[in-house]
Amino acid sequence: KHTAGRADKARSDLSAVAFGGGYLWLATDEGAKIERLRRIDEQEFGDHRVFDLTRLLKLPVGEADPEIDIEGLAVDDGHLWIAGSHSFTRDKPELGENGQEEALDELADIDRNPNRRILARIPLALLEAVEQAGAPVCAARLRAGRKRSALLDVLRDDRHLAPFMAVPAKENGFDIEGVAVEGERVMLGLRGPVLRGWAIILEIRVKPHGDRLKLGRLGPGGLRYRKHFLDLDGCGIRELCLLDGDLLVLAGPTMDLDGPVRLHRWTPPGGEAAETITGRDGCPVLLELPAGHGCDHAEGAAVLEGPDGPQLLVVYDSPAKDRLFGTRGVQADLMPLPGFG
Repeated sequence: KHTAGRADKARSDLSAVAFGGGYLWLATDEGAKIERLRRIDEQEFGDHRVFDLTRLLKLPVGEADPEIDIEGLAVDDGHLWIAGSHSFTRDKPELGENGQEEALDELADIDRNPNRRILARIPLALLEAVEQAGAPVCAARLRAGRKRSALLDVLRDDRHLAPFMAVPAKENGFDIEGVAVEGERVMLGLRGPVLRGWAIILEIRVKPHGDRLKLGRLGPGGLRYRKHFLDLDGCGIRELCLLDGDLLVLAGPTMDLDGPVRLHRWTPPGGEAAETITGRDGCPVLLELPAGHGCDHAEGAAVLEGPDGPQLLVVYDSPAKDRLFGTRGVQADLMPLPGFG
């Protein structure tokens, strides 16, 4: 429940959620702000606060275009992790008063979006300190600039991903839409590409390096990343959550489509293999979630502790009208997690 500030806009664009330190952390796919809500009781969150990331992160193109397209949040060991989509986008044509010619020009325009290449780690205490002091502080992030980034550079020649790195997000291009973190181990869920029905999770190691983050190596082989392919019935990944050593994988349609939304359970493999592949039996469906047509796009999920065991909180981009209440309120879904507790 949003209760103050800019929540009227934020409630309609939610793209990521995480829970930690007694607070619910939310982000939208517009701008460069983090929303924070305090847990009031089992069913309600309030005391809304907003944190401006342009005061915490040095963005590749500064404040001229501050949109990060935050698609992943995670809380681990007193830090808030933030993942931008890292995606290219194609302009959305508008068949308005300027006619078809301009719409066709817009459809040919592809944006590189350097500010979306953010993978950052912010101490929770720093958020409060910046608000109180009013002075900008740079939080740690992976190297990213106008043309290059530490993550995209190591993927550029990958035999599976290379053809999709410059393809727009909603056209099965490279698009991060979930992050889960445990220590130095970071899992990134990809909405796209989906290869012949197989979704992809990227696993990386991220180490602090002074006031920055850098990619570490996964093992003696010197790998900077490894890929895990999952059979999610043709869906891409919209969110990741860690629970009891397993990953909860929120799967939904790739491209610009409505479609089924399911929660899968997957156990990340050990070992040092560069690539793994898991069939349907290895990532069973735990829950079927609501899927709207033109609305109610499940994009964020977080695990909360309930009276009878862990529960899954799901937030929606473009929520249906019946989810909205008052001028700032929005309903999420809270449901028990089968097989846990």
